[in-house]
Amino acid sequence: MFKKLKDSYIIAEVGVNHEGSIDIALKQIELAKKAGASAVKFQVYKANKLAAKKSPYYWDLASEPTKSQYELFKKYDSFDQVDYEKLAQHCKNLKIDFSSTPFDTDCLPWLVKLMPFIKIASADLTNDILLEAVSEYKKPIILSLGASAFDEIDRALEILSCGCDEIVLMHCVLNYPTKPNNAFLHRINVLQERYGEKYMIGYSDHISPASAGDDQILLSRALGVKIYEKHFTHDKNLPGNDHYHSMDQNDLASLRKRLNLADSMLNENYSEPEFLLSQTSAIKNARRSLYYSRDIDSGSIIKKDDFIPKRPGTGLEVKFYGSLVGKKLKVDVKCDDIVDLNHFQSV
Repeated sequence: MFKKLKDSYIIAEVGVNHEGSIDIALKQIELAKKAGASAVKFQVYKANKLAAKKSPYYWDLASEPTKSQYELFKKYDSFDQVDYEKLAQHCKNLKIDFSSTPFDTDCLPWLVKLMPFIKIASADLTNDILLEAVSEYKKPIILSLGASAFDEIDRALEILSCGCDEIVLMHCVLNYPTKPNNAFLHRINVLQERYGEKYMIGYSDHISPASAGDDQILLSRALGVKIYEKHFTHDKNLPGNDHYHSMDQNDLASLRKRLNLADSMLNENYSEPEFLLSQTSAIKNARRSLYYSRDIDSGSIIKKDDFIPKRPGTGLEVKFYGSLVGKKLKVDVKCDDIVDLNHFQSV
């Protein structure tokens, strides 16, 4: 589904920023759609299947003070199958793609039916059990590569490619939030060199919009990325969870506008005739034609310095001057007359 993209594809990663409220989740879908998102993504997990009770934190405690993964995930794992089906239907009604990252295999039989693609989180890149189960569905896969070494990526691809021929690899830094100087955007080039012939390269971004104004996303667009994932919330001022490094409706609308402009400026599907068409006037008037540099009588033998290249380029192209040097004029010409082949004998 991604190979023929014309416009940049933005996934608004709500995750669990709905904090267990189905009404807020529905509202977030609407806000993302209005702002120009291509897809909305949630997360499907149950804390007791995801993290041990003594699992330590790995996020910024100043923004999210919960020190246990289990305790944090337990706060927001109340949604069940019927809730995600309701969210998926709302997305369908609004004509925006629905997706939700599976964090265990139990949810796959009903969840995969609701989605055009399956997203695998960076932390599950080494989860062979999940990868093997996902590959059996033969759907497009988006795989985040945060905190991953190349041998780990290669192994994950070996498993996933057994069941899927369309995989997007998302450059990602697993810091919440990511500091701009830790964006490592050059790794996009490395990923393209290593995997680009077979897989598309995308970008899953965790930099706070306030830190870089999403310049990192525009830079990645210049590197060839067209698929993006970024956390999304209805209120960036809410405490904890992923609100503090998420974009809101205004951020997303601005990003969509800027990406659309970048798409149009890059003109990746251009043709040479199309490239030249908008410059027709410049080709005609800014280029030069051959003119006479002085008054010359009929019968004179033309020398190189009898010509001068001048604008506009509506006459004889300058490249023909060499074939006219040494020829005899058969008419009188004036300085600043445009050169015409009919002025010469035996041309």
